[in-house]
Amino acid sequence: MLVYFNGLLLGLSLIMALGPQNVFLIRQGAQRRHAVLSALVCFCCDLILVCGSVAGLYHVLELHPQFKVGMTWFGVAFLLYYGSKALKSAFQSPSAQSQLPDQQGNNRLQIILLALGFSLLNPHAIIDSLVIIGTNSAQFPEHQKAFVLGVATSSLLWFSSLTFTTHYFSDVLSRTAVWRRVELCSGLLMIGLSLKLAVSQF
Repeated sequence: MLVYFNGLLLGLSLIMALGPQNVFLIRQGAQRRHAVLSALVCFCCDLILVCGSVAGLYHVLELHPQFKVGMTWFGVAFLLYYGSKALKSAFQSPSAQSQLPDQQGNNRLQIILLALGFSLLNPHAIIDSLVIIGTNSAQFPEHQKAFVLGVATSSLLWFSSLTFTTHYFSDVLSRTAVWRRVELCSGLLMIGLSLKLAVSQF
């Protein structure tokens, strides 16, 4: 049980930081557009990463640094593109802004692809998570299943609470003035992260 709670607390400490994945879930919950599906895909991605970290996946990245470089540049392009879209939306005319939630009614396949992108194309977060979770799991060689279950539970709890909370307050978040701020903050965050990733390659 102690190992389970160790994994739970570690998982929460990693996942609660505001990043592209959380911003994506806030947007989907506020728009009421496949919010549960978005959270489910993000959870599955996290579960795969957690299992990979416990299995020693970060050693593969150390042995093949070209994978890390490729992931980083994909992440830069992805975050820069969607950050620019968010900033463009933030400065749209009031009439266009008020229609924003209806304009982004992406289908299920698009939502799945976006969730995969925001979950898997943030290399620093992924690599940090792989190293931190992998290193901590090594402390409990005989109880790694309990540790993985704890980390997985943290993802499930966080994504569920974030999705349902934003869905509940969607009427407030969908107001033009509020939505502008959401888009502005998310756009600046994603562009800032993309620039940070790009600079890290030089």
